[in-house]
Amino acid sequence: MKNLLFVFTFLLFGSFAYSQENNLPKVEEKGDLQEVTLYYENGNIMQHGFYTKDGKLHASWESYNLDGTKKCYATYNYGVKVGVWTYWSKNKITKIEYDNNKIINITELDIQNSPKNNL
Repeated sequence: MKNLLFVFTFLLFGSFAYSQENNLPKVEEKGDLQEVTLYYENGNIMQHGFYTKDGKLHASWESYNLDGTKKCYATYNYGVKVGVWTYWSKNKITKIEYDNNKIINITELDIQNSPKNNL
């Protein structure tokens, strides 16, 4: 009986530790930046991007849906929104162009039969 309890406890702890390890944020030093990857509980990537050492978003930042498809691609310059941000939804792609946190242009494209996430 004690052996059975020990085995059950070991398996329970092992599976808990394994699932926790896979879902923890992954942070890597890349020069002056920190590359961060956040995960959903199913192991798919939720968000991936870069921070400066003082905590400002910088360079590219990507967000994904639970099923792994792209949700958003964005760019920052030391915490300031810049460039074209692309948002994917079920039936359209929205592109928002930023310059120094200000919206310059918005373009929407309906995608009825187009392959997703290729733009």
